[in-house]
Amino acid sequence: MMKWLGIGLCAVAFAAPVMGAAEPVKIPGGLFDTPVLLDSDTPSIAVETFWLDATPVTNHQFLTFVQAQPDWQRGNIAALFHDGSYLSHWPADTVITEQQHDAPVTYVSWFAARAYCEAQGGRLPTLNEWEYASVLYRQQQGLTDEDYARQLFAWYSNPGASQQQPVAADAQQLAHMHGRINEWVEDFQLLIQSGDEVDVLSGSCGDSARFLAKFNQANYATFFRYQSRSDYAAQNTTSTLGFRCAYDQRNEP
Repeated sequence: MMKWLGIGLCAVAFAAPVMGAAEPVKIPGGLFDTPVLLDSDTPSIAVETFWLDATPVTNHQFLTFVQAQPDWQRGNIAALFHDGSYLSHWPADTVITEQQHDAPVTYVSWFAARAYCEAQGGRLPTLNEWEYASVLYRQQQGLTDEDYARQLFAWYSNPGASQQQPVAADAQQLAHMHGRINEWVEDFQLLIQSGDEVDVLSGSCGDSARFLAKFNQANYATFFRYQSRSDYAAQNTTSTLGFRCAYDQRNEP
C-alpha cells in the first residue's frame, strides 16, 4: 500500500523514501457517544469511516517531508506559522540524531502538521474522529476505565518519560494513542455550549463537571485532554505535542 501520495515523486529527488513506517488503519464508521458534551443537544455523533495513521508521525518521516518541501524547514518557515521553537530539538534544519529517528516528532505547530498531512494526501483528524478512534484503541487494548484514566494521568504527570521512545514501525493496528505524546487535531480549540457559551478553560472544576456525559474517571481524564488541547494556539510548538494523519475513505492511503 502506497502511503506517500503527496511527496512520493519529490522524495526521489530530495531524500530516500521513508521505509518501515506503519500503514494507516481503517476506522469503521459508527455512533460516538461523546464523553464531553461540546453541544448539550448532541450527545451522540455519527462518525464516517476514515483511515488513521497507526502511529504518530516520527522525526524521520517529518525529516523526509521538510527535505522535499524546504519552505517547512526550520530556517525557512514563515514566522506566522510557529512560535520560535519549531523543530528546536533537531541538531540542524535537516539533521536528526539516531535516538530521534523513530521517536514521535514534536515541536511542530498546527500549521506544519496540517501541511505534512496534506502532502500525504490526507489531513489532520477532527477531534471527534480522534476521540472515536481513542475509544476503539481502548477496546483493542482491553483497557478498563480505571486503567485508561490511570495511564493518561500518569503520562500528564511525567510526559517526558515516554515521548522519545520509538514507535512501532510494524504496527498493524492503532498504537501509542495515550502513552507517547498529545496530538494535534483539526478543530483543537472549541467552545463548550450549555445554554450559554463557556470557554473550555475558563470555568472551575465544578463548571467543567457539568459538561461530562458521565462523571467517571475515564470521562474526566478525556476532558483533561480536551482542555489541554484547547490551551494551545496554532503557532505553538512544544516537546509534548505531535500528530498523526487521517484520510477520507475516498482518498484511501
